[in-house]
Amino acid sequence: MKKLGDIREAVLGSPLGIAPDKLLVFAEKGSVLSRRGPRNHAFVMNYTAHLIVTDYTGAPEALFFVVLDWLHTVDPDVSDEAIRFLVDVIDHKSVDISLTIDLEDIVAPSPEAGGVRLRIVSAPDVMKLGEVCP
Repeated sequence: MKKLGDIREAVLGSPLGIAPDKLLVFAEKGSVLSRRGPRNHAFVMNYTAHLIVTDYTGAPEALFFVVLDWLHTVDPDVSDEAIRFLVDVIDHKSVDISLTIDLEDIVAPSPEAGGVRLRIVSAPDVMKLGEVCP
């Protein structure tokens, strides 16, 4: 689940100052989609990424911006309502924020000596298809 690790890195690498021990990242509601057939061994992992930031003292919209910026980079065709959230006010200085994001990773296997190599590939950018196929 490459995107799960990538979103964690994006949040921790942002200027928000979130410490690693204040960020929980996990997947839930996962499913694997696969078409049967001798020539197609690729499959898709769909899941809901769940991020929980505890004791956050910044503005929630700053976190939303960082996550949206990352999401629009990795999935330009993402739904307009891609991120759902819950904010729990701890005190007048801090909140806990829970974000859920529907993600998918496409896995493309390729044969190699001694086995199979699995790699995560990007989905085609639907916005660019019109540029290629009028």
